[in-house]
Amino acid sequence: MNHLALFAALASAVLSAADVWEVKPFQDWTDKDLRKVVNNSPWARQTLAVLGNATSNPPGTNAQPTVSDASSNDTSVTSAGRGAGGTEPMGGTPRDFGRGPEAVQPSGIPVIIRWHSALPLRQAQMRGKYGKEAATSPEAQRFLAQDPAIYVVGVAGLGGSIVSAGAGDQAKQNIAQKTTLRVKGKDPLRPIAVDFVPNGSAVDVLIGFPRAMPIKLEDQEVELVSQIGSATVRCRFRLKEMVVRGKREL
Repeated sequence: MNHLALFAALASAVLSAADVWEVKPFQDWTDKDLRKVVNNSPWARQTLAVLGNATSNPPGTNAQPTVSDASSNDTSVTSAGRGAGGTEPMGGTPRDFGRGPEAVQPSGIPVIIRWHSALPLRQAQMRGKYGKEAATSPEAQRFLAQDPAIYVVGVAGLGGSIVSAGAGDQAKQNIAQKTTLRVKGKDPLRPIAVDFVPNGSAVDVLIGFPRAMPIKLEDQEVELVSQIGSATVRCRFRLKEMVVRGKREL
């Protein structure tokens, strides 16, 4: 193999190993690429929700925020969390674990935590809706051009009986009171909106947080801590990984 051919082979190997959100226009993502972005990426982490008695708030969650259902604005909790056509949740429930959404393992229930307000997740949403035409669709371009007014974090994979137990709006209030986004050395962020989106036999819980306190790269990590019905969810995200072309995306 001559030097030129060797260089080409090495360049190809490096490109194939790079993250799809860095090297491919989102309209060219394959279905496999989409699954990676929404189920196993820096903005979508698989973890386990631990079942137990919801008798106390996680530390630092004593405030009683006012929770409002999301509006039809594209920066709302509902719109930011839904997928193709704006009617179904984006991505799959954690059946990727090889089990149904309510299959209880000894250590808990598998869930996926997603940053729906992050650009790669919003691009995946538009790619799923418009296909390759997402690059030229005026609706897709308007959606992607918006700067989301809030952080939207979703918990996918919990059954409706766990999420709300028939309590409806009261369940949303309970989740808001027992949920925080935490950055070391800063006051925790508390939700300003909670919404439920049916997703097969499961319910996606979409939680909106204010952007009043910027989350910066130098903060290193951000952690979601939430009590959802009888399930406790904790998940940390490394901020240095949540970067696309040099820009932090949350």
